[in-house]
Amino acid sequence: MKRLIAVAPLLLASLPASADSMRCGNALILPGDHVTEVHEVCGEPVQTTEIENRFGARVGTREVYETGYGRPRHSVTYEDDRVVAIERIR
Repeated sequence: MKRLIAVAPLLLASLPASADSMRCGNALILPGDHVTEVHEVCGEPVQTTEIENRFGARVGTREVYETGYGRPRHSVTYEDDRVVAIERIR
């Protein structure tokens, strides 16, 4: 049991960082928010990538935001112009 407790923090550190929300200034970005709301609050992303299915059809967009000096970057994934996922980038 002691070994499991000692190893647990190492396992958690190796998992990808994920977030249910992202803060831009005083606003909180959540899944379901519209892309225009995110752009109004957070500004323009530093990187935008189109997501395609295996047939080459566009199915979504992934944008990377810098939310402030010394704060982690966040990747926001949109489908049908709505936030579906938010991940913290280390």
